[in-house]
Amino acid sequence: MQGMVAIVIPAFNPDERLPGYIASLRAGCDDPIVIVDDGSAGACAPVFRRCQEAAPGVTLLAHGVNQGKGRALKTAFAYLLERHPGVVGCVTADADGQHLAKDVMECAAALRASPGALVLGCRTFGLSHVPFRSRFGNTAIRAFFALATGRRFLDTQTGLRAIPADFMRELIDCPGERFDYETRMLLALGDRPLVQIPIETVYLEGNKSSHFKPLRDSTKILGIVIGHIVSRFVRFTAASLASFAVDIALFKALHAIVFRDFSVGRLALSVAVARVVSALFNYFVNLHFVFGGVRATRSLAKYAALAIGILCASYILTAIATDAFPWASRHVATTKAAVDLALFLASFAVQRLCVFSSLSRPSKTSGGK
Repeated sequence: MQGMVAIVIPAFNPDERLPGYIASLRAGCDDPIVIVDDGSAGACAPVFRRCQEAAPGVTLLAHGVNQGKGRALKTAFAYLLERHPGVVGCVTADADGQHLAKDVMECAAALRASPGALVLGCRTFGLSHVPFRSRFGNTAIRAFFALATGRRFLDTQTGLRAIPADFMRELIDCPGERFDYETRMLLALGDRPLVQIPIETVYLEGNKSSHFKPLRDSTKILGIVIGHIVSRFVRFTAASLASFAVDIALFKALHAIVFRDFSVGRLALSVAVARVVSALFNYFVNLHFVFGGVRATRSLAKYAALAIGILCASYILTAIATDAFPWASRHVATTKAAVDLALFLASFAVQRLCVFSSLSRPSKTSGGK
């Protein structure tokens, strides 16, 4: 027996297209449909009434005043978890009808097939009819998302999402009340499976019905994602400092106690053992504390290759700089410090994008349309 996957539609001042859209959704499924009237004007009351008439069993929840899309989704999640405790999850869709009923049903089917995964219905932004504001905003934000999460999201701002019930429960307490909530949802994904499927890219009348404010909301979303990156980088820096302390303390103990009777190789052994142990310490701290991974396979080899690469790059770049610039040759220590700082920043990006990104279970994309 297939599990129940509800459909959730947050609506603020919807137009006359909504009742027809609800009817098309009901034609495709018998599962609950929940509309959240997020403080719409009184003139919209007939629209909501026709929605209930168009599809039997539609539930209408209402906010007295507009509270934002994020709060509307939280209201629907809480309602479904309380009234339908056996629900597999829900599919969220926008009220302007730009998410076709067949794509909503496909997302629901994908959730049933992968009940623990977040399913994203992803648009194609290279098409000629896609408004520039949508194309530019998604392209820019996707790049920052990759650095923040180590995942390649195909559409970070899609409103068509199939969300499993256990994740819905977590998301009720997730920060964010308006459009920023959907951004925070992706940042809260952790190592949860992700399924991304292509959907029809529909923009009715240039997407003018959208309540999304490109400059204001994109700036806010970008700020949230950059804040997430900065938070990770602070952890990354703390882990590096802790690893440095382990390296120095262990070197001192090895050189003064463990290898003190070695007449040959005392210094080399102390350096090598301390460096290997501190590197392993740094790897596991980055794995669990900085980047939040849960699986160590393959990433250790990548981390080792990166460490060797950085060591070689430090030598090569310092040598090149000191040979090419007289000032650098007179201040070798300062030059090496500058090179190592640049490599430190690059190391953060490489570890996020390449070393630890594979710890999250890979995205799956269905066949194109």
